[in-house]
Amino acid sequence: MEEIVQDIQQHAKETVIKNVFNDERENETCKKVEACFQDLENPFTVLNSAYKQSKFFSDKWKVVEPVECVIGSRFDMRKNKKTGTYAQTVVQDKFMYVPILSTLESIFKSQHIADMLKPSETSDSRLRDICDGSLLKTHPLFSVEKHTVQIQLFFDEFEVANPLGSKRGIHKLGAIYFTLRNFSPKWNSLLANIHLCALFHAQDIKRYSFSTILAPIVRDIEVLERYGIDIPLYGGPVRGSVVQVTGDNLGLHSMFGLVESFSARYCCRFCLAEKDDFQTEFSEDSPKIVLRTKHSHTAHCQEMALNSSLPYVFGVKSSCLLNSLKYFHTAENFSVDVMHDVLEGVAQYEMKLLFVYFKEHFVTLEELNLRIQSFDYGFMERNNRPVAVNLGGESNDLGLNAIQSWCLLRNVPLMFGDLVSSTDLHWNLLLLLLQIVNIVFSPMFSQGLCVYLKHLIVDHHKLFKVVYAQKKLLPKHHFLVHYPRCIQKIGPVLHSWCMRYEGKHNFFKKQLKSFKNITKTLVKKHQNYMAYIWQSSTIFSRLDIGPEKMVSLAMVKGGSAIAIAMQVPISVQVMKVNWAKQNGFLYRPHLVICGKVQCEMPLFYLIDSVLIVHEKLLLLTLPLFTVCFQEHFHAYEVTRTKQDFVVFHVDSLHYPRPFDIQMSYIVNDTGLFVVPYCFL
Repeated sequence: MEEIVQDIQQHAKETVIKNVFNDERENETCKKVEACFQDLENPFTVLNSAYKQSKFFSDKWKVVEPVECVIGSRFDMRKNKKTGTYAQTVVQDKFMYVPILSTLESIFKSQHIADMLKPSETSDSRLRDICDGSLLKTHPLFSVEKHTVQIQLFFDEFEVANPLGSKRGIHKLGAIYFTLRNFSPKWNSLLANIHLCALFHAQDIKRYSFSTILAPIVRDIEVLERYGIDIPLYGGPVRGSVVQVTGDNLGLHSMFGLVESFSARYCCRFCLAEKDDFQTEFSEDSPKIVLRTKHSHTAHCQEMALNSSLPYVFGVKSSCLLNSLKYFHTAENFSVDVMHDVLEGVAQYEMKLLFVYFKEHFVTLEELNLRIQSFDYGFMERNNRPVAVNLGGESNDLGLNAIQSWCLLRNVPLMFGDLVSSTDLHWNLLLLLLQIVNIVFSPMFSQGLCVYLKHLIVDHHKLFKVVYAQKKLLPKHHFLVHYPRCIQKIGPVLHSWCMRYEGKHNFFKKQLKSFKNITKTLVKKHQNYMAYIWQSSTIFSRLDIGPEKMVSLAMVKGGSAIAIAMQVPISVQVMKVNWAKQNGFLYRPHLVICGKVQCEMPLFYLIDSVLIVHEKLLLLTLPLFTVCFQEHFHAYEVTRTKQDFVVFHVDSLHYPRPFDIQMSYIVNDTGLFVVPYCFL
């Protein structure tokens, strides 16, 4: 851009001199004009180096600067640039830390902060977020002080090089992110609200203790626990602490100092049950399932410290530095990961067994895959269609990612329901799993639903041991046993799963061009990006629209219903759009929404038009009649009606995510079905 501007500037100068002064450069006026051109500063000069760009970001958007920390020293063979020979050299391993306190101060200075803070607690006993769970209601800090900072940490490892190339594993990185559970779940789903805390080489965790990585984090949290930070919105200092730590099972066990092999005798972070007991004990009420506590965990850590020759004590390998915090302990960490436990674990394992059963009794492998690939999953799942499944090999999965697994699981009943009878035990096991998954993915719980989930899990595990007597339940099956209590403690576990955090990895995977000091390079780019995003006025608007046109409300079919609902004249101009996306959910004509629930039956509406009236997103819909819940297909059967239009504001929907109208695989079956994502 500098060269382009310079060329244009030079061309303009020569043209002026040639046409105005006839190339008489000795003319005094001509010299002044030439001087004016030379004084014109190239607008890109202030950004023509990495240092200038970084300074520009810092001055304009107040970047939270990362800090380089030393993990430890080791000997390594390095090439001498002068002699060209290799020699053993002392190397310092470092990682990048983004100070939590500085990030928090930056967040709470944002103009968007007031809109993102969640409303006060509701009066009913339903569980909608972590503030409704029993953990926070009895917490010594969060239950006592009105305003607190609730930090949720996340740890995971990811590959920045080609995962199939020669550099695989060498440049594998570990990242610790955090989100604020003070924000409503719809805001925490934004990647901009997932903040980087530390970035390091994954190999360094094996070389050194995890405590070295956690040390600066713990120091900042201790300051937050004791003194707090000044938040202008609240008019003074506000204290806070870590409320939960989430991640996949391996990541959490690594961070918490627990065994990292799930074939070990004690491999559950919630209880002291032995692995053999996973096949027989399916409820926390069992006397063999003894829950971990602060006291027992401390005793196990002390026993390990006294006898270093022990590989582990009840699954504990070492103490976790996070336990030195005043208001957090790993024994009271109740976050579970639906993504890895269910979608990439239990669901794929059981679907694979079911498909093997189908192949042996009903269809060939080719016919099975034909049904999976030719099935109409609908518009909403167009990008999540599963690939052909592989039933061979010793693995317990189908080779699908989490979102493909969820898509396939939900639609298996419509795909294969015509092959089996309602009394088939293999089919009943699938339906039990679907009920469990729908409840686990619910954004809201009652206490009764938690109890119901507990009994469903017991029934499911017992039936599994009957249907597949020669197969073993996975450790992830056992983790499901703890889900009801975890939900009662921290609310819907959907708000702490790994899916959105792993989406954050994509930023780092796409940035790298040079592999020299990659942690420093990536962190600086990330902090510049976050500073820009948080100053942007559009990223937090949460509304995107497609092609639109302004029309009179009188020209809209069903416009009178909107005029009455919005109390506006029928002649008002409104914006009609092809599609709109709000809070991450896409709305367009011919999709279905769950508007409300009546007599414990969800009522569905077919979207006819999407309009924006007075900056509010409205859906003009036609009611559908819910015939019943077809248990064999695990879907709601609906029919079209001739009722009048009904208008919904998006924020007033019972469940915000839209559905597709689908059909079963049965020939000549004209029934219309809505497949639920959760317990509606």
